[in-house]
Amino acid sequence: MTFYLIGTGLNENSISANALKILKTCDKIYLENYTVNFPYALKELKLKFIELKRDMVENESIIKEAKNQNIALLVYGDSLSATTHIQLILECKKQKIEYQIFHNASIMTAIAETGLQLYKFGKTASMPNWEEHTNKPTSFMNYIKENQSIKAHTLILTDIGLKIVDAINQLKNSSEKEKIKIPGKIIACSNIGTQNQKIFYETLDNLKEIEIKMPFCLIIPSEMHFLEEEALGNLKS
Repeated sequence: MTFYLIGTGLNENSISANALKILKTCDKIYLENYTVNFPYALKELKLKFIELKRDMVENESIIKEAKNQNIALLVYGDSLSATTHIQLILECKKQKIEYQIFHNASIMTAIAETGLQLYKFGKTASMPNWEEHTNKPTSFMNYIKENQSIKAHTLILTDIGLKIVDAINQLKNSSEKEKIKIPGKIIACSNIGTQNQKIFYETLDNLKEIEIKMPFCLIIPSEMHFLEEEALGNLKS
């Protein structure tokens, strides 16, 4: 019996042919859906799956099932972008359960379409939704500060359910509180990798006035190569 960790890619048609072949042999197919606002209706995957809550992934109960059944876990984007998923593979190794990993496109590489060079990105930050945190954490700003110190760009992944207006307000408030300067213009990528993809390079105030649909991410650019500047200047949203 085998545990299959499968990245779905960035749109509803991105699952690889090899992965689709494997899915036909699985006793159960699970879908992890608590870390991202999917850019499409889940029914468009045209698969019969069970939606998993966070605790069912973190308690590794699906690994136990893989001792006696072929079990697949579908993950938006690439299969190993989140640390939780490598923990599942480590557990398979501990329990001597066969496993197979199917990689796919991820936001971590698709952002190159902005024109910014991937090797010039620093640590990735995650922006929480303040509505779910009474203390309004600003720790994600530390990554921006650290990246700016080495002239690296910062990718900010926004929490599920966080709207663009709230994300921009949180960024502005956090930068003021932590005394970290944000450039005059930043980048917002919406539905990247889909037919509805939009990329904006605008001021914070302008971004609040634009309809930017979830899922989206923000990029805080640092010092840019002239080709990066040219690419951003020629963006067509």
